Amino acid sequence: MCDSFVALGNSTASGSVLLAKSADTEVNEAEHVCRYPAGNHNEGALVRITHRTISQVKRTHEIILGRSFWAWGAELGCNEHGVAVGNEAAFSNQKAEADGTCCLDLCRLAVERGATAREAVEAVGAVIEAFGQGGNCQMMGNFHFDTGLLIADRKEAYVVNCAGKHWAARKVEDVMAISNRYQIGADWDLSSLANGSGSKEDFRARFADEGREAEVASWQRECRARELLDARKPGITVKDMADILRDVGEDPESYNIPDDELPARICMHAGPFESRFWHATGAMITDSAEEGVIVWMTATSATDLSVFKPLYFDAAMPDMGPPPGGTYTEGSLWWKHERLHRRAVADYKTLRPEIRGSFDALEAEFFAEAPGLRSESIRNKSNFVTDCWRRAEEATDRWIAELERRNYFIEHTAYRAMWDRFNREGEFLLT
Repeated sequence: MCDSFVALGNSTASGSVLLAKSADTEVNEAEHVCRYPAGNHNEGALVRITHRTISQVKRTHEIILGRSFWAWGAELGCNEHGVAVGNEAAFSNQKAEADGTCCLDLCRLAVERGATAREAVEAVGAVIEAFGQGGNCQMMGNFHFDTGLLIADRKEAYVVNCAGKHWAARKVEDVMAISNRYQIGADWDLSSLANGSGSKEDFRARFADEGREAEVASWQRECRARELLDARKPGITVKDMADILRDVGEDPESYNIPDDELPARICMHAGPFESRFWHATGAMITDSAEEGVIVWMTATSATDLSVFKPLYFDAAMPDMGPPPGGTYTEGSLWWKHERLHRRAVADYKTLRPEIRGSFDALEAEFFAEAPGLRSESIRNKSNFVTDCWRRAEEATDRWIAELERRNYFIEHTAYRAMWDRFNREGEFLLT
């Protein structure tokens, strides 16, 4: 279960458009941060997406993705033009006739095919109408859902709701948050439901499965994110977006990870209930301005135990080790960070403030310096990116070493059993 939110230029301190997304997936569903170049494709070319083959477009844009290791599509995405996407599982009353495009595919297709937010919306709509939705969206098991999207560029943003072969899109006015539910009624600006008569059918009333929406606490998370955005506009910053992604409620000191039966926190941690076998395996903030685009990625799980690091489209990608898999991958940044994460949650109330103290100081330097490099040379940007990712990894290494010197034991019986299970499945040993 995920959360995405956006602030347009009329609501941000810098005038740029900021989009944030938490990729909440299965516990061992490692996120792979990667970049794909732009490409030209022949007439009639095809592309193999997660579950099927579809028609390719003539031009695809350069993209940076955060993608679950097993999928063609992505949880997090931005392109060279500043088009950024957050995708959400959405629950409809439609039944898939066959495997189609899945939620992850639509995120990637949007940033590959849209040079503007509007183009990305129209690309998604065309794919939905042609191929529908369908197919497994889960690393383990067989879990199908439909799609919600938040798509932004340097100037505007759209909410997109997709149900089966139907879709609707509505422009954002200032700030917007979406979660695992449909937001659009009869107030859409674009839709497959357009009939030429001027009347507008209520998308949510026709398609929403309200029971499944309630099971994942989508309304609670969506309202919380919107409340936090409204409180910070018109001076919203990248740090504000990071803080919202890390929100665990009005009283963080009282938050105890194993207690919530429903996944009701924006900063999602897995818990000992089947409805909570999900957590933030990665997170992204995009800063799209006329001067250039900065993509901030954690590339690690547990957003409140991670550091956002910068990426630029015209700078070299940092070394993150080999692409991670669903079991422990030696040398992978994502799996290395799990040595911090899975120890820290054993004593979360004590360790989170300590870890954030050092990580926040480092992150503040990155946030302050990165915008000034938009107009710098490729070499300077590349050096900065390399330095930020190196320093963040060194800070992580220091915490791993520190935690290895402490006692490691989860007192909550069911929570300990949950982690024992996932560590076994991930072939991940903690001593």
